[in-house]
Amino acid sequence: MSEEPQPKRAAKAIWNDVETDALITYLHSQCSKIGNGANFRPQVYTDAATAITMHQILGPTKVASHCKNKWQLVCY
Repeated sequence: MSEEPQPKRAAKAIWNDVETDALITYLHSQCSKIGNGANFRPQVYTDAATAITMHQILGPTKVASHCKNKWQLVCY
């Protein structure tokens, strides 16, 4: 019996208040790019990850999935 490899998951994000504020500010500035289902298009989260890199203190560099998860936590 062979085990299927598990998909790689991004390392757990560690957010500071400045990063969170920068993410929220960036995404608010991109409201015109909300797609179907009242969520941002994937590229917006990729761009958000790039935009907040200067605020990182701990943890791995944020990627689109980190940004999407954080946005969903703070806005719902």
